[in-house]
Amino acid sequence: MKITIRLTLLAAAAVRGFWLWTVFFPSPEKVVLQKIARLAATATFSADDSSLIRAGKAGNLVGFFADDAQIILDAPGQAARTLSGRDEIQTAALGGFASLPQLKVQFLDVTVRIGADRQTAEATCTAKVNAGDSKDFGVQEMRFQFRKTGSDWLITRAETVKTLS
Repeated sequence: MKITIRLTLLAAAAVRGFWLWTVFFPSPEKVVLQKIARLAATATFSADDSSLIRAGKAGNLVGFFADDAQIILDAPGQAARTLSGRDEIQTAALGGFASLPQLKVQFLDVTVRIGADRQTAEATCTAKVNAGDSKDFGVQEMRFQFRKTGSDWLITRAETVKTLS
């Protein structure tokens, strides 16, 4: 009986130790998935958000990108546009956040592949964006490339993906 109790306690301690390890030292895939989720939350704002809150979100948005990052947007019905560097990204974010009444961004079906060097990653997903007062939303396939910089994963390239539709 004593051995059974000790083995049960030992197994419970091992499970708890493993859980704590995954909480404090998450896998690169989990870190990138969390980063994508936080990016969507940062890019989302409501009509009730003040100009100060929107400017803060635009400033925070830039923190997801490397200094030399590029965003390449080529979506149907929109003019193709390339943003290079954090300054251009922040300027575009400030302009967009100021001109839209509200914006809701979601990244769905995110898949992450970590590079063989464990210092790069690629995430693909479907972006669902609702801008303004419309109930309609846009859907676009996206690809993000990440680079590990110190202990952080930063986006080096974000681009729309042309689909066959």
